[in-house]
Amino acid sequence: MNKRSKRLQIVLDLAEKKKQQADQFLAASRQRVEQDKKTMLQLEQYMSEYHANYLGVNAEGCSGAQLHAQQAFMQKIQDAQNTQKQAMEQNRKELEVVEQHWKETYARLQGISKLTDKVRKQELQEQEKALQKQIDERSQNTRPAFI
Repeated sequence: MNKRSKRLQIVLDLAEKKKQQADQFLAASRQRVEQDKKTMLQLEQYMSEYHANYLGVNAEGCSGAQLHAQQAFMQKIQDAQNTQKQAMEQNRKELEVVEQHWKETYARLQGISKLTDKVRKQELQEQEKALQKQIDERSQNTRPAFI
């Protein structure tokens, strides 16, 4: 029959695998949030540059078609920013969920690890106790040489 600690070791191994998966999910989620920030910054910089260019061209004068094309393009940039903001918010919410899952997975792993250590210590104490009992029994069964 398997010892309890061996059975718990299987549970501990599974918990470690789940924690590793949670680590990967957390890293991927954090990376998406960081990428969202970079993308938003690029869009803001692009909008700022294009807006400055738009003001410069208008000061010099341009045709109605050019003005309309520039306004339409700036609207596309604005739409991209709005879409990016929505994606950022969704990824932030996802990160919160993933972080909570990671915390729960980590806590579970710690609990199982402590339980496994406790069971191993108990088994070791039981083995030592049984060994001491055997030594005591053998020492009582040995006859002194003077008899």
